[in-house]
Amino acid sequence: MYTVLVVDDSLSMAEQLADLIQLQTGLPALACSRPEAAISAVQEHPIKVALLDQRMPVKSGTDLYREIREISPEVKAVMVTGEANSSEVGQALSLGFSDYLAKGEVSRLCEIVLKWYFQYEVDQASELQINTLEPLFTGKKRFLLAGNQVRYYLAAIQVIDSAYIVPESWSTIQQINAGQEKKFTFSASVKDTFIVESSLQYNVKGTLSSEVTKKPKLGARIESAVTRTVKKSRTSEITTTDSIEETYRLPEESSDPAENYVKSRHIESAPVYKRVRLSIVKSCSCCRADTVMPLIVLMFDDAYATRQTDYYRDGTSDTIDTGQIRLPR
Repeated sequence: MYTVLVVDDSLSMAEQLADLIQLQTGLPALACSRPEAAISAVQEHPIKVALLDQRMPVKSGTDLYREIREISPEVKAVMVTGEANSSEVGQALSLGFSDYLAKGEVSRLCEIVLKWYFQYEVDQASELQINTLEPLFTGKKRFLLAGNQVRYYLAAIQVIDSAYIVPESWSTIQQINAGQEKKFTFSASVKDTFIVESSLQYNVKGTLSSEVTKKPKLGARIESAVTRTVKKSRTSEITTTDSIEETYRLPEESSDPAENYVKSRHIESAPVYKRVRLSIVKSCSCCRADTVMPLIVLMFDDAYATRQTDYYRDGTSDTIDTGQIRLPR
C-alpha cells in the first residue's frame, strides 16, 4: 500500500521523485501523470502526503487537490512548481495545501515529505485526544516555571523492514581452508538489542536521538513500548531452528594451474533486526504546543542471517545466502 503520491504530467519525472522518496525515507511512493489515476490512488491507498505539480495541461495541481480533498480531506498536499508566482502560492496555501516546493529545490524533497507525513500522524492522533496516546515520559525542561512539564507520547509505530541487517555487522564465525574439514555448532551473541538509528525533527532545536541519550528513562520506556507491540509475532516466511551444526570440507589445493578452486570458505553471520519508525509527540505545557518527533530504531529479532563466501584461487569470490537461524525465546 502506498502512503505518498507524486503527480506530474511527466511520468518519468514523477517516477524519479517517487523513487527518491522511497529510497531515502522508506515510505512507499506512487507516481502518476494523469489526474484520474491520482484520484484512483487516493481511493485505493492510504495516501498521507500528495505532491502535486501545479502546471499540468489537463488539470492544475490546485484543481486536482480540490477533488482529492473531497475524498480524503486529511491528506497533506504539497504544491510542486517551477513557475508559480506568489499569488498562486498564496492561493494554494489558503486552499489547504500544507506546503510548496520549487522544482529547483529537489534536495528538500524528502525533508518536506517526512515533515508532513509525521504531521499527518500527529493530527490523526490529536483527534483521539493526546491523553489517549501511550504516555512515555514526563520531565521538566530547564528554565520552565514550576508546574510546567514536557511530556512524551507514543503516537504510532510502523515496521518498515522486518528483516534488516546492518551492513557492517557481518562477521566470520568459521573459516575452512583448502584441504581442511571442520565441524562446528553455530553460536553467537549480539551486543545491542535495541538501537536508536536516526532521528528526524523539524519544529524544535535538537533531535530526539540526542534527547534519548540525555534521558535514559525515556529511551527505556520507548524500548519497552516498542517491544510489547512489535515482538508479538515473527515473520512467518522465516524457517526457524534453535541451533545448527554443520561439517564443512574443502578439497586439497589443485596442482593444475588452470583449475580455479576454492582456497577458503568463510561462514558469516549477522544479527537480524526489525527496523521500526516511531512517531513520538512532545507536548509542552508551557507553550501548549505539540511537536512530532520521528525516530527510527532497530530491534533485535532473535535471529541471525547466515551466508557462505567462497574465495577462489584467481582472487574472485562468491557469496551464497544460507538462510536464518532463529534463537529460542
